[in-house]
Amino acid sequence: MKKLSIFIVSLLFLNIQPTHAVETLPQPFFNYLNSKYLGDPGVILIDKASGEVIYESGSTKARTPASVLKLTSTAAIALTLDANTVFKTAIYKTEKRGVFVIWGENDPWITSNAKYRDANKRAYMPKLIKAAFASDKKLKKITLIYKGVNNSDIYYAKKALKRRASVAYKPLSKNIEVESLITEKLSQVESPPLSKMIRFALLYSDNVLSQRLAMLATGKNGYPLNKEGLNDMAHEKLTTLGIDTKGMKLVDGSGLGGSNRISAVTVSKLLLKIRSEPQLKVVYDSLPVGGESGTLIGRYHTTAPQAVGIVKAKTGSTRHTVSLAGYTSAGEKEYVFVVIADGVGRTKRSQNAARSAIDRMLGTITKPVVIGLTPPTVENNPVVIAQ
Repeated sequence: MKKLSIFIVSLLFLNIQPTHAVETLPQPFFNYLNSKYLGDPGVILIDKASGEVIYESGSTKARTPASVLKLTSTAAIALTLDANTVFKTAIYKTEKRGVFVIWGENDPWITSNAKYRDANKRAYMPKLIKAAFASDKKLKKITLIYKGVNNSDIYYAKKALKRRASVAYKPLSKNIEVESLITEKLSQVESPPLSKMIRFALLYSDNVLSQRLAMLATGKNGYPLNKEGLNDMAHEKLTTLGIDTKGMKLVDGSGLGGSNRISAVTVSKLLLKIRSEPQLKVVYDSLPVGGESGTLIGRYHTTAPQAVGIVKAKTGSTRHTVSLAGYTSAGEKEYVFVVIADGVGRTKRSQNAARSAIDRMLGTITKPVVIGLTPPTVENNPVVIAQ
């Protein structure tokens, strides 16, 4: 009878312990994890050195990830093109007066927004159209034939220049070579290296830039430039890395779409590869740092001060999702973590409470790597677009 009582007590003790916890985690970790504001999130915590899963719950369920999905988009382009790649876009004269050719390399960085141009030194499409009119002062109307640029970029350039009625544009026919049309180059704009674009997309969670990077990767890998092509490309890139993509579905490269799906375990495997694959180092280096930079600049100071400068992660936030995925450290031990809470409330208060719960949860296992370092300089954030 005594043995039976001990057995029952043991069972009761085991039942109150967190499922799948293979390393002792502090009780406050679970208190914050069980916050009503997180709902029933997908969570996984991994020892980076050993690859051992320390804790997981709901991690295999494909969920709506919000901007955490940008890890997939930026990893795909980093695996496709060299980080030093620069994109050029130029405008040329043709033999026919008033007809010009804009020839680009599908620059993801180009814009027709003067605010973004000035704040972030973006390549500026209106500059090219201005050069066309400047080449012949008597021109009242021009026609632009284009290749390797988005027609929306030309449309917004026209709008920015207030020349909607005086600029006609059309794509170059597929059976015509650009070289057969162009004569004199009038002007050219170019992007910074791809590494800077990846950094900007992750640091400030730029949705438009992330989408363009994802579609650039899609086209460069030979897939059609649509949702199906994007999804197939992402599956190929992750599968090539040895990552199980079960349940993953991408409808965009930014994470805005409510139909995007990816599991916490798939994201965690990608994070492990980001730390080990040389081509993906640019993704790791570009992530926001808790309390210091990008979309994490305002976090951890009050919720978990000990984690400032240590947590390095991609944020995510949409109507029903608050997510965070990245790395944190406890002394010399580094963890990979993913939290996708896709059942949170829609109000600002509930979303902030969910973020606070995640940050406090991570704070319970985060410790400085080296004590006594000079506090880092807070990074200037010129244009924070979205989380």
